[in-house]
Amino acid sequence: MIHMINLEQPIVKTTKMDIGSKIKFFRIQKGLKQDDLARGIISVSYLSKIENNLTSPSEEVLRLLCERLEVSLIEQQDDTIFQELMSWYKLMTTSESQEIKRRYESLSKKIQSTNTKTYMYFVLFELRYHLYLKNIDQSRDLLEKLQQFMDIFDIHMHYYFQKFYSIYEYRRNNFVQALEHLKVAEQLLQRNSNLEKSEEADLYYLFGLTYSQTMKEPLSITYTTKALQEFQAIYDFKRSAECQVLLGICYRRIGEYDRSEKSYLLAQKLSESLNNMYLQSLIYHNLGKLYSIKGHHEEAIKEYEKSYFLKQQDRPLSKLTSIYCILLEYDKLQDFTECRKWLKLGQELLTNPEDVMEYHYYFSIHESILEGNYEKFDQIFQEQALPYFQEKDLKEPLIIYAERLAQYFEASYKYKKASYYYSLGYKELKKQTFL
Repeated sequence: MIHMINLEQPIVKTTKMDIGSKIKFFRIQKGLKQDDLARGIISVSYLSKIENNLTSPSEEVLRLLCERLEVSLIEQQDDTIFQELMSWYKLMTTSESQEIKRRYESLSKKIQSTNTKTYMYFVLFELRYHLYLKNIDQSRDLLEKLQQFMDIFDIHMHYYFQKFYSIYEYRRNNFVQALEHLKVAEQLLQRNSNLEKSEEADLYYLFGLTYSQTMKEPLSITYTTKALQEFQAIYDFKRSAECQVLLGICYRRIGEYDRSEKSYLLAQKLSESLNNMYLQSLIYHNLGKLYSIKGHHEEAIKEYEKSYFLKQQDRPLSKLTSIYCILLEYDKLQDFTECRKWLKLGQELLTNPEDVMEYHYYFSIHESILEGNYEKFDQIFQEQALPYFQEKDLKEPLIIYAERLAQYFEASYKYKKASYYYSLGYKELKKQTFL
């Protein structure tokens, strides 16, 4: 259970911790209870007052507490390491390089847990690092660890905690909860005039992403446009391109196809100037999706193929999305020779289907379609694919395949089954605006 910060508390002007907060920090680090630390020195109630900065201990009491904790409250200045931490954090929002991992390993050796400010920021940014790597279990453990220190956070730490918690919830597809944390982070940001513009822009971009996932496109467009303006003002072309891609997706979903294409093409110019292969591949993919929705299947295939070939040097499994989309387009064109070609390419990549069950089901279904075996298609969908799609909240393939089965059974005069699949698809379609 998350304890939310009281936003009515006075603004903290510094990151320096009071003596009581430091004592509490070291006690928690040592895994001691208040009774363990206070025993033979002071009462537990008096220690509690010290830790909450309601009273100051005498020099003798402070010396005894420090001896038991095996620490000194006289901390050396470590501004250089702190700047390294901030630089590492910024890198996580602007790069996909191995440098992020290298810096984590380097900083892990430098950070001393007996320095409160530095250590707290390290753990916060370590959380962001594991979120960057999509290590959900490690992220959860770090969130639990950080929750122990929430009442000794300064306002900057509270801000980062809420922001990173929103990313954690986003990674777990809990978009409503993610928005709750983003809103708290936004309030804290407004009280931090010394945070950089890039930080404000990144928060707005997260709002845009999250509102997009909840299908609130107008709000997504509003926040993403604000983020774009901030990134353009500081000449951050990579993040500007990312904003244009997100705007393109939002405009596509509300049927503003010309504006969507314009956003993608602006992003494309930026990504080409940066020679950013990942962004270029992403843009080609989204252009393919746009042209597909417009019914321009040959153009869609060209864009998907560009995305596919840019991924040649990437991890093999990253190409599955492109292969699947190309397969869908050739299926719409009823070019079964090309369907078989791309289906075979996809299946060859699935050496361990359990890693990508989603694509295992897609390809199994299309293999049945190409065989003309709709009874097998029906069985795979009902017994395997449908429960998986529902569990993973994969609405789009659920709608696509439910409609395909409905049409088949209707043409076969099996109206009961046709009605079932039309109803299944319609229920999901009502929740969506992307089709």
